[in-house]
Amino acid sequence: MPAPTTPPVDPRIAPPPPPAAAPAPAPAPASGAGKINLDKGRVSLQKNQTVSLVKGGRPLLSQVKMGLGWEPAFRGKDIDLDASVIAYGPQRNHIDSCYFGKLSIVGGAIQHSGDNLTGEGAGDDEVIVVDLGRLPQEVTGLVFTVNSFSGQKFTEVAKAYCRLLDAATGEELVRFDLTNAEPQTGVMMAKLIKQFSGEWEMTAIGDFVKSRTVRGMVKPGAQAL
Repeated sequence: MPAPTTPPVDPRIAPPPPPAAAPAPAPAPASGAGKINLDKGRVSLQKNQTVSLVKGGRPLLSQVKMGLGWEPAFRGKDIDLDASVIAYGPQRNHIDSCYFGKLSIVGGAIQHSGDNLTGEGAGDDEVIVVDLGRLPQEVTGLVFTVNSFSGQKFTEVAKAYCRLLDAATGEELVRFDLTNAEPQTGVMMAKLIKQFSGEWEMTAIGDFVKSRTVRGMVKPGAQAL
């Protein structure tokens, strides 16, 4: 008896379609897409985020204040921290440092409010005023640091922050709250870098360093630019 043959396929009937492939995942948004500026008002930065100091399409070439503040993590314990700013040139070369021992640098374009010995009370503990329009051409980078000269660690500090204000109006432009702490005596809070276009950009850093003085922050600050 002959073997049964497979019936011929009717050409009028289309073969079943192959199973549909899973849809390709949508591309992730490009990191850093759409540069943040000051058009929408106050900017709250996370670590490593950058904001361009531009408002209404124009660079903010005026006086700004960098206010730095902190509180003791434990009640009744004073925290003596020192806020400073280190000025660098285009090759990351150290130009000068403004701190409690040198309250004015680069011809007075950067000025320090003086030392706060306790950290108690609301508001900024130390303020550094920067006249962006009066900075010498060779100053292209600024790194803002906080150090514990007495050796207290940042694990003993609470609510450390830095904020950039318009010196003329007192308006807060940018804020960065330090949300973590490490048992170190120095921290690089933020940097201001001048772009080729003339505008300045502020980036939150939040990196800890083993250094009780601004002198020990010069090399790490250069590496952070």
